Amino acid sequence: MFGLMKACSCQGSATEREQHRLHYCGTCKSIGRLYGQKARLFLNHDIVFLNELLTDLQPRQTTFASAYVSRNCMMLPAAREIPWTMEYAAATNVLLAQFKLLDHAKDTGSRVVQLATKTFTREFESARKTLARLRFPTEEVHRLINLQPLREAEAHPGLERLTEPTSVASSRVFEHGALLAGTSLESVQLMSGLGNTFGEIAYLADAITDRDSDREKHQFNALDATQVQPSDALEILSVKRDTMLAQIGDLPIERSRQVQYSSRLRHSLAPYFSVHQRPPNRNTRTTSRKGSPYDPNEPSMRTIWCMDCGSECCCDLAQCACCECASGGCCDCAASGCCDCAGGCCIVS
Repeated sequence: MFGLMKACSCQGSATEREQHRLHYCGTCKSIGRLYGQKARLFLNHDIVFLNELLTDLQPRQTTFASAYVSRNCMMLPAAREIPWTMEYAAATNVLLAQFKLLDHAKDTGSRVVQLATKTFTREFESARKTLARLRFPTEEVHRLINLQPLREAEAHPGLERLTEPTSVASSRVFEHGALLAGTSLESVQLMSGLGNTFGEIAYLADAITDRDSDREKHQFNALDATQVQPSDALEILSVKRDTMLAQIGDLPIERSRQVQYSSRLRHSLAPYFSVHQRPPNRNTRTTSRKGSPYDPNEPSMRTIWCMDCGSECCCDLAQCACCECASGGCCDCAASGCCDCAGGCCIVS
């Protein structure tokens, strides 16, 4: 997966943050128990997000063993204590890590990556066996991922065609998890659509972020290949973001969870639409989150002042300069001019 859905430490209530920790640490500890300690290096935020969704969707409440509750990273659960959501998340995490390594080795020819792939052969095979038992469409997903370089080698590929292998593979991962959860057919279809949109967002966001570095390395980039301008790519990303937000809102889960996931998505994508500025009386300087490809002088960029919010992700810049605070609430900065985010204030310039 892509590491897009990283949770923000200033989001949600203490209970919600603890729930995320249980799933984040739980996925990591499950990988450690099932595939060995070194495989925990593959832990991915997007798989944790999927784990959370499946826990929310399943009819029965998940009981977390003491090893999951413990903050001791080396305390692992027994195999029999691993909930199926954790087992599925751990196995897909390891399998997708293999696919990513194989793809990277093919693209770069790196001997280090090739060695890493061989080093984890046993762990990858074990994950495949687990997923085979869970009837996961491993071969289909592998075929889709192998289709990506073939699409990129085409003379005049469209952006939608380039995105399709990634989006469909992501859809299959989400869809199969929903099937295992025993949820309704409608929910399975919703999860399939959500996974598809997520894959589209991740592929496009990656292309936007890597555009300059891909040019320097003379590597393939979807925007250059399709001659899509950054402004147009931003517009497409905005539409996809809104689609995914609507899909999250349609899921049959608690409203508080929908708000939490929606906030996480907005915060993750905020750097693609905005830049951060310090107020003049506090050593004003324009900054952007690491990896943001945007020029702060770009007229379309929204500029805000963020005063001691505790974390730059405290301010949600993607939706009308609205700030999502620790309570999960929301205030209109444009109207009030101030929002208490962990003792700070956000002001629209």
